[in-house]
Amino acid sequence: YDVALRSFMQSLRIRQQLLGEGHCDVAIAMYNIATAYYESGDEDEAMKFYRETLRVEKAALGDHHKDVALTLKHIGQVHQQRGELVEALDCFQQELDIERRIHGSNSIRVAKIMNRIGNFYLQRGESSKAMEQFSEALRIYKGSDQNVADLEISGFTLYGMSLIHPECAGAA
Repeated sequence: YDVALRSFMQSLRIRQQLLGEGHCDVAIAMYNIATAYYESGDEDEAMKFYRETLRVEKAALGDHHKDVALTLKHIGQVHQQRGELVEALDCFQQELDIERRIHGSNSIRVAKIMNRIGNFYLQRGESSKAMEQFSEALRIYKGSDQNVADLEISGFTLYGMSLIHPECAGAA
């Protein structure tokens, strides 16, 4: 990671000098740095660079761009890793809103985010909310001829969830 971080930092400095602080290519370099920090286990530095990436992306690309959604996803994952579940859910919801705006409510991308949010609710023990998300994701998958097996429910099938959480049987 050290070599990658040095290279990404050099790339960031060059892009800032040539393009200015607020250019979307500067955000790409920051995103790469954030991801390297995250992968190396340094969540604090990762969060710092993801937040700066988000600031630059919003300024350069607008609030509803696909790159903004991706950065929000990663910020949410850092929050989730840290146990900051309210903050994580907020980021995932913002990501979902952006993807719906870009791709529509019946997009596979939307279904995958809803599936992730369902897993998040399951992690929090909120099985009813989880099943709402899983059911909607499943409806989208079925409507798009995608393989329903791609839906991951933290190791469970919908039927398996209904056995553990009987209140979810209607969705299964």
